Amino acid sequence: MKKVMILFGKSNWQKAKPFSNKEYQYSYEYFYSLCKKNEIQMYRASYQWYDYKNHVFKYAWIYEGENGNWKKVKNIKPDLIYDKTKARMETYYMKELIGENYPFINNQLFTRLIDDKFTTSLIFSDWSKKNWLIKNTSELRDVLPKIKTTKIVIKPLMESGGNGVQVLSKKEALKKACLQETNLVQEFIDSSKGVPNISHSMHDLRIVMVNEKIIYAYIREPKKGSYLANLAQGGSLKIVPKEKLPKSILPIIKSVNEILSSFNPRVFSIDFMFDENKKPWIVELNSMPGLFFTSEEKPYMLEMYQELLNVFKKELNLI
Repeated sequence: MKKVMILFGKSNWQKAKPFSNKEYQYSYEYFYSLCKKNEIQMYRASYQWYDYKNHVFKYAWIYEGENGNWKKVKNIKPDLIYDKTKARMETYYMKELIGENYPFINNQLFTRLIDDKFTTSLIFSDWSKKNWLIKNTSELRDVLPKIKTTKIVIKPLMESGGNGVQVLSKKEALKKACLQETNLVQEFIDSSKGVPNISHSMHDLRIVMVNEKIIYAYIREPKKGSYLANLAQGGSLKIVPKEKLPKSILPIIKSVNEILSSFNPRVFSIDFMFDENKKPWIVELNSMPGLFFTSEEKPYMLEMYQELLNVFKKELNLI
């Protein structure tokens, strides 16, 4: 049986269980059980648990199967690593060392590329709002006259879940901006008119892809009084059937895949917003779509899991 390791960030090996959230646990148990039925044993580990001298994972979690338990195991040498770590410079360095001995999905160069919001805005400049890099208030002051919208967006170069994103009035930005690291500044996209034929309010639209294939899509809407639609920030989610996706985004998705075609396989997502003129803009890309599914998403869970399983099987020469 082949071994696939799902790699996570920092974690305490002394914890009694790998999950504190039952819904997260259920999603992973379902996926791990599906993989086991297809001759793939799944593991879960932090990059901190890797022995960089002996090239082995000192510790890992394993799920023993349906109605089974999570169990701690030691000294694992996987055949493949599925990367679910967050974008951090320290993490990139550690993963490069692990990658000297084990293959990764996604390719680490792909992950670095997609994680960098500034770089992706340059690569996909035809469909992205212009961005500026700033480190301090003085640099923000220089950029503000170049921004045409009355609001601005400031966000970290490498973050997810809406963490660190600031939506500010252009007039008050110099007083209120919190700038502790290199940030992106960009024009605000007024998405309040919604998505054509789908939504009539502020939103973003996420398209989840495996290679060129759209697996599923959903729209996220922010909670009242917020501009951030991320679920982690209190936003709500609604699945969008693939046949109802706005036709205006399909050529963009095709072009994105053509540009990224050197990286194969690739598992990623694209976030869109539609402005007041119904024009779609790429907000960002994400190299690590979640394996956790909300109750709203569960009908689409199996398709995502099956596609990911097929990627594993192909990389492991099982098909």
